[in-house]
Amino acid sequence: MNASRYGYPFERRLKELADSKPAVPAATWPMEVKGEKLELTRFRVPIEVPKYRLGNGRTASLQEQWLASNSDKPADYFESDPELDVVQEIQHDLLLLLVKDAGLLDYFRDKSNKQVEPIILDESGFVVNGNRRLSCWRSLYFSEPAEYPHFAHIDVVVLPHCDDKEIDRIEANLQIKKDIKAKYSWEARAMMLRNKQKQHGFTDADLAEMYDMAESEVKQARSMLEMADAYLKSRGREHQWSDVSGSEEAFKQLYKAAKKSMSAPEQALLKNAAFALIDKPGTAGDRLYAAIPKIQEHLPKVKAKLAAAFPVAQPDPDPTTQELFGGGPIQANPDVSYALAAEIVKPEHADKVRELVVEVIDTESELRKELNNAGYLLKQVTDAHTRLQAAVSDGLRPDSTTEGVRQQVESIDILLGKIRDWLTSKNA
Repeated sequence: MNASRYGYPFERRLKELADSKPAVPAATWPMEVKGEKLELTRFRVPIEVPKYRLGNGRTASLQEQWLASNSDKPADYFESDPELDVVQEIQHDLLLLLVKDAGLLDYFRDKSNKQVEPIILDESGFVVNGNRRLSCWRSLYFSEPAEYPHFAHIDVVVLPHCDDKEIDRIEANLQIKKDIKAKYSWEARAMMLRNKQKQHGFTDADLAEMYDMAESEVKQARSMLEMADAYLKSRGREHQWSDVSGSEEAFKQLYKAAKKSMSAPEQALLKNAAFALIDKPGTAGDRLYAAIPKIQEHLPKVKAKLAAAFPVAQPDPDPTTQELFGGGPIQANPDVSYALAAEIVKPEHADKVRELVVEVIDTESELRKELNNAGYLLKQVTDAHTRLQAAVSDGLRPDSTTEGVRQQVESIDILLGKIRDWLTSKNA
């Protein structure tokens, strides 16, 4: 590796920036910094001078995924020393992945497309805005210098002294605010927001103002990221964020479904049932984002179906917990949602869970269609008649159990009475 390709060493970098900046500006670049409108001097430096900003929002998920694949490296590998050439080279490679996705490499491969806007550097020579463009130009110039001599030097401007919070605000104004929804992958956007809160203690309101988002969007992004993280962990693919890049709408619908009034145990059950569909979205028989709300809509039936297939022990009632959360009588049949959620999230059960959930959704969809049909009453009564005929012809055997039968017959009599009364009122 040519160490100087990805940023000069600190002292040499500062000297190069100082020596290259003209005493009398030949060109300037307008920017708002710390609430003031400034005209920053625009000047040229060798392309090797700047270093990438490792806290770049776009690469947060790629860095986590890289660390997951390189478990011998510490968790703070991209934070402990941004001056390290080896870390800068890795960041360069991660940026190139984004460059290819955005089509920048093909664009600048056309030699008529040259630099227009300057690269924005902080006072130490780290890139605040333009990391992707810089990695693209370096890739082209380093591989074919004779073909791309116009990238041997690049235009830069250097910010006055700013703390990290101000750098984040500048980055938001320069870049993210105008393209955060269109050009950032959803998980990178959410991770960037999460990291800013951790690093600088920004509130949801601060981030909403900085990135031109609604406060509710900030909260939603964080919750979606948490659910995606739980999904990847349950599948043994922690930090493999590219696996969920295409599932933004699924996690958005899951977030909305979980927000609807239900208990925390039922929310856990809903999420883990939805995870099985996210594994193989095409098996839902519907668009995934439409299927997930149906799990919430039919959750009692989904829960009953799953409980029958995956029997779990009911938790023992806890009088102390009952007292803490409002007292009252201890439930005779404690909720098994948490235990059931823990069982169905196991990867070996995913296919069966998916099959049962889809079965409930399809059955309920068919029933809904029938319900909207004028002949619904006749069909249901006819189906009941057919089943009762089978019970009489095949079920009245000496070995048939009678336990509970009388109660069911009495219940049927009551329902038949209601139908008779309704028919009488219709014919009156």
